[in-house]
Amino acid sequence: MIMKKIFAFAVLCCTATMSFAQQNSDMIDMKKHHIVLQFSDGDSESQASVTAQVKNILNAWPNAEIEVVCHGPGLDLLTTAGSKSSSALKELAAKGVIFSACNNTMRKRNLKKEDLLSEVRIVPSAMVQLATRQEEGWAYMKGGH
Repeated sequence: MIMKKIFAFAVLCCTATMSFAQQNSDMIDMKKHHIVLQFSDGDSESQASVTAQVKNILNAWPNAEIEVVCHGPGLDLLTTAGSKSSSALKELAAKGVIFSACNNTMRKRNLKKEDLLSEVRIVPSAMVQLATRQEEGWAYMKGGH
């Protein structure tokens, strides 16, 4: 009889724990996370994808510090002429997301600071920026498709 009660109690505890875990699977993590995303795609779908990915991260981790480093064709996301997601970019920048343009790509494409959206900062090299962030302990992700 005692064994049956112990077993029933154990089953009840496991069921309650599983139910609590399922109910709280959407819990927001308030920890300070650091994420650097590499973005190198030029098409509008990829631009929409990377901004949606950043929004999804912030929904789960509102205190996350995020930097999107753009180079190659991905630099279009940051230009006044090529960005198809400028409103989403402005919204994310207002939430503290950093958008960085590779100066090497800018020189190669003859772009100047004035060609970029006002929220963008310039880094000397996308590859060096990505490596630096990883050395600082930031998680690396490839953004877009």
